[in-house]
Amino acid sequence: MNKLFIIEGIPGSGKTTFARMLGDKLTELNHEVHLYVEGDLHPADMAWCACLTQEEYDTVCNQYPEHREDFERNITKWKDYVILAYIKVPSISEELFSYFESKELYDGRVNMELFCGIHQSRWEKFGKEATGIQIFECALLQNAVNELLLFRGAEEETITNYIIKLIETVKNLNPVILYLDVDVNTAIERAVRERVDGDGNRVWENRVAEYVENSLYGKKNGLKGVEGMYRYYRERKQLERKILEKLPVIKYTIPILVEHQPDITNEFIQKLCYDITGNTQDV
Repeated sequence: MNKLFIIEGIPGSGKTTFARMLGDKLTELNHEVHLYVEGDLHPADMAWCACLTQEEYDTVCNQYPEHREDFERNITKWKDYVILAYIKVPSISEELFSYFESKELYDGRVNMELFCGIHQSRWEKFGKEATGIQIFECALLQNAVNELLLFRGAEEETITNYIIKLIETVKNLNPVILYLDVDVNTAIERAVRERVDGDGNRVWENRVAEYVENSLYGKKNGLKGVEGMYRYYRERKQLERKILEKLPVIKYTIPILVEHQPDITNEFIQKLCYDITGNTQDV
């Protein structure tokens, strides 16, 4: 059986946990499952990936031979470009990390033609080649909306049409979108609490607030500091919900109260697995 589940929602909504639990349950039911959470080397998306020319990649390998094997395990290729999931490479220096970060395809770092060309072609290739059950975390709505809204200044119609094109490339996989609907303030506050450094500093909050403030959208709309970050996520969620309604696929919006999230998640996954296979067990 070929199937694609796409788990979406704002940060702190529990996407990673949900995706892993769904993958575990389907594996338990003897399905071939391929799970991709945020940061993984991804067959379709490009988040946390550096885009290098072959010459640039060869130079990095020669300069850092101790990492060559790890690089090779975490690359894919598109035309003359090497796509490297650099956060999967252990123990790289801050200097090298910064270099790879500067080579990302997201955040407006490359021109629109190159971005769309690589992005769409990877989705098309995935749609033609994938088998079994595939589970994506945040690869459709979150990443595309962030890029097109925050850094490209795209209008709602343009973003919607772009995402419709992406989802149509995987229609043979019978895609299902699962949107975790969590109160924005509650979700972001949870993300802030959980994503701290070893000293308890709110590094994620500070980084994302700066990220939003310095974006094209942030500057245009006067989004500043932590409050600007919260405002952006409220606006992003509203846009994602509008886009979701227009996508020609099966989709579920799952209302979630954080204090009851484990039970809600278990119950929904059990029902979903039964709908797919007619077989379920206690999760």
